[in-house]
Amino acid sequence: MKTFIKLTLCLIFATFLLSGCTKQMQEEKITVEFWTLQLSDFTPYMNSMIDEYEKSHPNIKIKWIDVPFSEGEKRVLASIMSNHVPDLVNLNPSFSSTLASKGTLSDISAYSDKQDFDDFLHPAMNLCTQNEKIYCIPWYITSSITLYNSDLTEKAGIKKLPQKDEEIYEFAKQIKNKTGKYALMPTLSEDGYMFKNLIKHNISIIDEKNKQIFLSTKEVQNIYKIWSELYSSSFIPKESITQTHREALEKYMSGELAMLQTGANFLVMIKDNAPDIYKKTKLAPQLNLENGVVDFSMMNLIIPEKSKHQKEALEFALFLTSEKNQLEFSKLAPVLPSSKKALDNNFFDSDATLIEQGRKISAYQMKTGKKNIPLYPQQKEINTTMDYATQKIILKKETPQKALDEAEEKLKNILFK
Repeated sequence: MKTFIKLTLCLIFATFLLSGCTKQMQEEKITVEFWTLQLSDFTPYMNSMIDEYEKSHPNIKIKWIDVPFSEGEKRVLASIMSNHVPDLVNLNPSFSSTLASKGTLSDISAYSDKQDFDDFLHPAMNLCTQNEKIYCIPWYITSSITLYNSDLTEKAGIKKLPQKDEEIYEFAKQIKNKTGKYALMPTLSEDGYMFKNLIKHNISIIDEKNKQIFLSTKEVQNIYKIWSELYSSSFIPKESITQTHREALEKYMSGELAMLQTGANFLVMIKDNAPDIYKKTKLAPQLNLENGVVDFSMMNLIIPEKSKHQKEALEFALFLTSEKNQLEFSKLAPVLPSSKKALDNNFFDSDATLIEQGRKISAYQMKTGKKNIPLYPQQKEINTTMDYATQKIILKKETPQKALDEAEEKLKNILFK
């Protein structure tokens, strides 16, 4: 009887111990709060990623919150200014760069190994580096390509598409004279269009080391001359100086443009909203690609400096951006992976449909691109300065020399004072 009582007490004691340990384990479980920007359409994919990660990391709970794209920057800024921040956030490089310059993002390189980032595309990693510190992790990418209306080019007798700015004038003239339509609608004063265009021409504008700006040069003026002549000859729409990419896309879908520079992901929208134009559409690489500078957009992942779970957030971010998981996401969404190994997959070699052709061209551009368009913490101010100078030059409110002299001084003040 005494033995039985002892065994019973031991079992009860063990049960209490086990219960206490289980409770303690539950209390010690770490919750990583993860924000994305408008990815609710991919909820099954996101949930499967989270489930897989949590199964292999039983001490981690991923709390996923999807934020509307239009509210992303505002909410992130508000959270960073407060004491409650998410641990991992999906942002764009431009806003991330600004936050990094203010010291509000974690320096990921301080608690990671260099080989963690070896698989990411070099131009993508460049956008995540500031003062030799890594402040974000590349995720998914879209790369600009050239769409053209084959019906219009055939009617105009076009034998060869332009591959650089210097070839656009004759192309635009031929399209307008033969069809009455416009060749293209460049958004000349939107988001630093000409700043990007000059970089694509391998023109060095900013010398940070010596604190010099080289904007008011003959080389720069020659590029502006091309677009000024196109505008004054009415070979591009007057709206080119005031409207955005969205309006250019709509003009292409209405059959008013022979050519459009846009992300391959917009082919889905054209197919759904302008099927007749979609059937006439053919594809080519982006303009001015011969210099090795590739124009692309990217979404990345950042870790706020105030996060209490930075290492755990980094581990989940690297899991999400692994070769396998990026490839799976690229099969669901019209985007490219930032992983070199994923981009080498034969999935990106298929060209059976127009959308697949666009994906193939985009992937090739990213694999062969050697440089990216640089990004500065003051990029919005740089873009505004360049856009204003562009308007004055194209509308002939000032001579190119004067407008560029003024812009050069403003850029010096923005970057070096």
